[in-house]
Amino acid sequence: MSFRATVLKRSHLLIILLGLATVPRAFGQAANSPVAFANQEAITTSFVQAPNLAGTSGAPGGTSNNQWLKVEFHYGTTAALTAPYLDSVEFKVWIEGLDMLAKNAPVAGKGVAVALTGSVTYVNVPANKDLYGVFYVHPSTLGRYSDDRGYEDFDRKFDVHVEAYVGGAMMDAINKNKETDALGWFKQFTVVPNLVYRQDQTPFIIADPDRYPAIKLPAAAQ
Repeated sequence: MSFRATVLKRSHLLIILLGLATVPRAFGQAANSPVAFANQEAITTSFVQAPNLAGTSGAPGGTSNNQWLKVEFHYGTTAALTAPYLDSVEFKVWIEGLDMLAKNAPVAGKGVAVALTGSVTYVNVPANKDLYGVFYVHPSTLGRYSDDRGYEDFDRKFDVHVEAYVGGAMMDAINKNKETDALGWFKQFTVVPNLVYRQDQTPFIIADPDRYPAIKLPAAAQ
């Protein structure tokens, strides 16, 4: 059994008690929420190579891997939004990883489960059933927080959790591995902040300019 499976194993009884067995996509959509995640494939992960902006090629920062992790999430506005635009919506993300260098590992050689975190706020979001947002993780971060099987686990194994907030209140939440992991799986993990980037913090700032709403910059950057 994998390290994560050991930490997060759930019984069928727990699923029933949580009321998730009869819900096609969990989880906590708030009443009268103006936004909601899609029912199918709300979160998708893939590896992408950064666009060549400076006439150079090869892996960034001396790493052997040149693939970034791309985490795209699919959401839409609901009937609760009566205006043509939603002023702003914040998305927070937790991405599972494994710190093999942690000195406090409970079992030698097994590492410590971590959650890489980040957030993005989109503004002037149009009323639409098909909206998308995106996060990226640098190749060196993928290498640092994976085991000897390699960074591919960030796509094929590790989970991702995304929450949507409007006016500071959580409106909806979902996991990539929604059929196997509890909603709060990341709460057991060691948080590693600020390693998940917004699109404007990466070379992908020029990619798909019409696919995502405008990003609200942090106050310090304005």
